[in-house]
Amino acid sequence: MSQFGMQMPGGRAKRGASLDVFTVLAFLSVVALAVACGVMWVAASKVGKGGNAFEMQEKGRIELPQRARS
Repeated sequence: MSQFGMQMPGGRAKRGASLDVFTVLAFLSVVALAVACGVMWVAASKVGKGGNAFEMQEKGRIELPQRARS
């Protein structure tokens, strides 16, 4: 039928938008970066002055919290 310029009905139906592989990889990288930031926040709060993750230790006077002995 195409030689007469006719098309089958529904032959060009549009598909809905779907995620491609690059969108999924970008989402997974954002999740991985968020997890890494959380891990670093916990580690920095353990060694930060007064338990604050953003407060720096003074040079030559570094104090670390004592570990609980079991």
